[in-house]
Amino acid sequence: MKKNNIVIALAFATISSLVVPSTANASESTKETQVVVAENAIDTQSNEISTYTIEESNDENIDYGADLFEDEVTFPKNEKNTRKSDGTNKFNRATETERETFGEDKNVVNIDPDVAKKLEETDGEYGKKNGEYANNNLKAITVPIKNIVVNPGQNENEVAITWFAKGEVNKNSKLFFGGVEYAPIRARKTGDSNGYSTYTAVVKVTPGKSYEYYVQTGDYKSEVMTLTTKALGENNSFNVAYMGDPQVGSGDSVWDSKGLYKNSQAKVDQDKVNFEKTIKKARELDPHIYLSMGDNVEIAGYEGEYDYFLDNDLFKERIFSTVMGNHETYMDPEDDNQQNTVFSDHFYLPNESKLGSKEEKAEDGSRIYHSGDYYYTYGDTLFLMINSNEGDASVHEAFIKEAIAKATKEHGKNFSWKVASFHHAPYSTATHTSDDDIIKRRQQLVSIFNENAIDIVLNGHDHIYSRSKHMLSGEQVLTFMDAYGTDPKDENAGIEDGFTKTYNNKVYNDGKVIVDGIGIDYEGNSVTNPRGTLFLTMSASAGAKFYNPIGEDQWFVNRSLDDRSQLFSNLSFSKNEFKIVTMDPYGNVVDTYTINKTDDFIANPLMNQKEVSKAKLAEFIAEVEKLEVVSTKENINTYNEAIAKAKNVLRYEMSNQEEVDAAIEVLKTRLTAVEFKDAKIISEKPDNENKDDKAEKVEVKEVKKEVASIKAPAKAVEAKKTTASTDNPKTGVASLSAVASGLTVAISGLFATKKRK
Repeated sequence: MKKNNIVIALAFATISSLVVPSTANASESTKETQVVVAENAIDTQSNEISTYTIEESNDENIDYGADLFEDEVTFPKNEKNTRKSDGTNKFNRATETERETFGEDKNVVNIDPDVAKKLEETDGEYGKKNGEYANNNLKAITVPIKNIVVNPGQNENEVAITWFAKGEVNKNSKLFFGGVEYAPIRARKTGDSNGYSTYTAVVKVTPGKSYEYYVQTGDYKSEVMTLTTKALGENNSFNVAYMGDPQVGSGDSVWDSKGLYKNSQAKVDQDKVNFEKTIKKARELDPHIYLSMGDNVEIAGYEGEYDYFLDNDLFKERIFSTVMGNHETYMDPEDDNQQNTVFSDHFYLPNESKLGSKEEKAEDGSRIYHSGDYYYTYGDTLFLMINSNEGDASVHEAFIKEAIAKATKEHGKNFSWKVASFHHAPYSTATHTSDDDIIKRRQQLVSIFNENAIDIVLNGHDHIYSRSKHMLSGEQVLTFMDAYGTDPKDENAGIEDGFTKTYNNKVYNDGKVIVDGIGIDYEGNSVTNPRGTLFLTMSASAGAKFYNPIGEDQWFVNRSLDDRSQLFSNLSFSKNEFKIVTMDPYGNVVDTYTINKTDDFIANPLMNQKEVSKAKLAEFIAEVEKLEVVSTKENINTYNEAIAKAKNVLRYEMSNQEEVDAAIEVLKTRLTAVEFKDAKIISEKPDNENKDDKAEKVEVKEVKKEVASIKAPAKAVEAKKTTASTDNPKTGVASLSAVASGLTVAISGLFATKKRK
């Protein structure tokens, strides 16, 4: 039986009257789902030495979100067309400043003299791939006590000090801090093959004071060090040095051409030198906290990489905070018995939650533990630190809600600023921007951040600097040019069979695309009481590896830098002001931005939310559900998914007005990929239509019976009670207005695709 290839392009001009829901039907049909917050998911602090309790995992289908040794770049992004070494091909270049060369070239032509000398002495072996000085042959630091790190405690009045010491766990381990002796609150054997245990002690501090301290384990005693803390300034002001992926030991073809391959000693040494440039400039600004976005090393299981990353006085003398990147999950493939507890072994995480963690025992008996989400406060700011290797957004939502509730109660008032930090950037402008897992995070996390009034999100992963507009949740329809800043005819758009490979998105037959997120551009470099959430992605602060930009003119971008420079930001927080100053290691400022808040806005962070009316969307969905569709599995699935996503916006209590308004156009666009057969709405049929064609007509209600309901991409708490709509507008709406004239019929081939959207 031949298929009717008529594509109905819906263009409703106006929908005049309001939808009045029937109370009885609404209460019967509205389904309520709630995220259950795990009781006591966030651990309280303990004064007893703790060890791991690892349970066997029998679930062979567990997906923890990270594929080993892959950066989740799922297909080539036309990089050969997007960037030439001299910068003459400025594909999607958003910056106006001309530069003679890129940051990666500057680093490569400035190889450290000691590294160059060692390369010459070893005839290149020092930097050779899989060579005598590479991988598990990296030069680990094997002194009795090493890797001393100062991490934040629960607030500015507390710090934690972690150290590695040779041997099995020794109960005779102590921290001597400010003349007082402290016992560790945790101690356990690490996976370090050179035989180390890790210890952590937590102490109270008075911000603004300096403390001499040393650690001792058995007969091993460290040197005496000085921790300098900073007092909060006027209006509880403080600043943070925000750094992107140091990724010590990483590399690419540019470094390969110079004989410095990734995971070689030459590359580790070079990255250490380059990272010290950023650290030096950051220390001149004297921040209260140094914050890294994870991927601190290339392979967590190569001990030499973490040893050299931490081989800097910064970690002993200042407060350092970090999150877990995907490279923190990568282990030495040649060491079958090496446990992956590396991140937790090195860093103490205050108020750590079980949510977001991974804990199991591998088949060979080795332990695996990836730390969960955690939080701490500083002044009037709440820092929510998320392990984004866990891909389930509802897990992070549960943590965020519980952490905000607990921290606000302890603080006694609303925080001026709520900051979420995690590795994988939902809104960035280089090669990761269109990865499947990144798009999923974009779809799921923004509504969570909006609902919980998260002001700023700090990310890494994409090795480029970008600052977004203030993002609201929701899909919208844009032209290809408006969405990506690229002419769809440009070879860099990568369009083939109605799909852009470069941006990993479907292109509908009217040349439009559906994108995730609605950006508010307040223009200029300062805003007061903004709506939405600001996303920052930081470039590689050690200059170890940079990614090509492919989307600097995307719909969400306010500022992006494509010069592949080593960058970091000085983030200033006070009661009523947050300021970004982004610079390179030489102090050249490349971006500034300020958010101001009034006291009223702090007290009521949702005060600027618009009153939301969903009547037009509800009525539009109701009219669409009257249409008849051609009964093929793909056609029915496409139709049902379009309806399900529109209803998701309708049901979600926190949908913003921009999202609701855009959902009508989004539904229209998705329906251009659906075949309908309805004599009442098709004004004419193709002359060559075979009268014997009997494509089966299926009522919408029959479609629902035939195909299992489709779960729309989670808004995590997507279905709260609302009187704006019901699951079935046919029965839940008391009155519907007639569809206005202007139903356009487009006669063309079915725009079929198995791609997303």
